[in-house]
Parts: sequence; structure tokens; C-alpha cells
Amino acid sequence: MARPREFDLDFALEQAMNVFWEKGYEGAGLNELLSAMHIARGSLYKAFGDKRALFLATLAHYDKTCIGESLDLLSNKSVADGAERIVKLMENIALAVEVHGDRRGCFLCNSVVDQAPHDKEIESLCQRMMGRMERGFVIALKASKKAETVTQERLIENARNLNVTYNGLRVMAKAGYSADDIRRAIDTALQEIGIG
Repeated sequence: MARPREFDLDFALEQAMNVFWEKGYEGAGLNELLSAMHIARGSLYKAFGDKRALFLATLAHYDKTCIGESLDLLSNKSVADGAERIVKLMENIALAVEVHGDRRGCFLCNSVVDQAPHDKEIESLCQRMMGRMERGFVIALKASKKAETVTQERLIENARNLNVTYNGLRVMAKAGYSADDIRRAIDTALQEIGIG
């Protein structure tokens, strides 16, 4: 009979994700990951297999938590106008910089740049996550009073543009732009697609 896992998987994944998020895949040392996760080397290998598999698990964790939270906001029917949902999601980036000094950017964006060009499985996972965000923007746009007369083709194009904008804003945060700079970029992007 197998021994039960002796650590909290969600906690371990959250901690490993934070190390990868701040250091990148190559910069994250195994000892640093083990220390952050509060587990021994044997437990890591038993639970995940190796560092790459752990990285994939942290991307899936990010998808479930951070992307999931963003999608919940974009589809939140208690905010009737989808444009308001989009504005709130984007404003959260400026607030993270302003209130919390968060300069990590986006773990998905970092992974796309850092690992996707070198690993087809990571590339595929990142594309699926980006696709989920685009579909979230489609949902919000369909609920926007300002987008009621837009064709389906234009709606999908606007959703892709919003996803690109969202990722760009996360990169701006990482690059040290101020919350005010981020807000100006948000206003410009939303005006260009007619919901600002």
C-alpha cells in the first residue's frame, strides 16, 4: 500500500510557481524550489518526477487559480455590463502595482517568452491558456452594451486584441511602468475597440 503524500500539494505548487515566476525556469534552482515547497528531494521526484514536470504542474496550477479567477471576473453576471468586467480586470493590474508593488508581471507571459520556444508541450499549454483568456474576453464583450452591434468576426478580433493588451499591461508592470502609465494604456486600448 502506497504511503499518503506528506505535504499539501496546492501549497507546494503555489510556492514552486512563485519561485519559477520570479526566477524563470533556468534561474530556479532545485534546492530553492525544495526549500520554498517545504519538501524533500524524494517527495518532489515521487510527486512530480522532475523539475520540468514540476514546471508543467505549476503552469496548470496558474491556469486553475489565476486564469480561473480572471475568467470568473470576465463572466461574472452580477456585473451586468461586460465592458465593466473588462475594465476591472485591467484595472487590477494597475492596482497590483500601486497597492502591492507587484512587478512580477504574468507567469503565463513569462513562460511563453522563457520556455515555450524550446518546449512544444509548454508551448501548447500556454496557447491553451491564452485561448481560454480570449474566450473569456468574448464572453465579456457579448455582455457589453457598447459591443451590441459588432459582428461575430469583429468580436473575436476584439477579444484577441484585449488579450494582447492584457498581456502587454502585465509586461508593462514587470518593466517598471507606473500605475498611471498602465491606466493610460488601458484607456487607449479600450477606446480603440469602442468600449472605453
